[in-house]
Formats: sequence, structure tokens, C-alpha cells
Amino acid sequence: MLVGFGLIALAWIIQLIYIVRGNRNVQPLFIGVYVVGVIILAASDVIGGAVDIANAELVTIIASLVVLVALVATKPKR
Repeated sequence: MLVGFGLIALAWIIQLIYIVRGNRNVQPLFIGVYVVGVIILAASDVIGGAVDIANAELVTIIASLVVLVALVATKPKR
């Protein structure tokens, strides 16, 4: 469980670094690391019997992946 929380915190730190450097766009790396962290939390909850919490985390995983796909699909081509 701590690994999941650690990855979520790392994801926010990654996003913060981009913002401090002047890039206010949501970063795909942020979303990817965040999703991995939430997947670990959800797996831990399923193992621990907290399926209701894991279901809520599944909703955030799906929403995050939708945002990630939208970001990648609308990325300007160079």
C-alpha cells in the first residue's frame, strides 16, 4: 500500500516540477505514474477485502486513462 501512495506522491511531484518550469499542461508521465500507484492501491484493497474502496479506485483509474488517451490523441504533431 505504501508503494502505491509513494507513486501517487511521486506523480504529483513530477507534475509540480513541470509547473515550476512554466509548463502548466497536464503531463502524460504524471497520469501514468498516478495510475500505476492507484492500481497498486486497488490491488492491495482487493487483497485486504476492501472491494468497495477498490471499486472507487477503479473509477479513478478509468477516468485517468481517459484523460491520458485524450492527451495523447490531441497532442500536436511536429
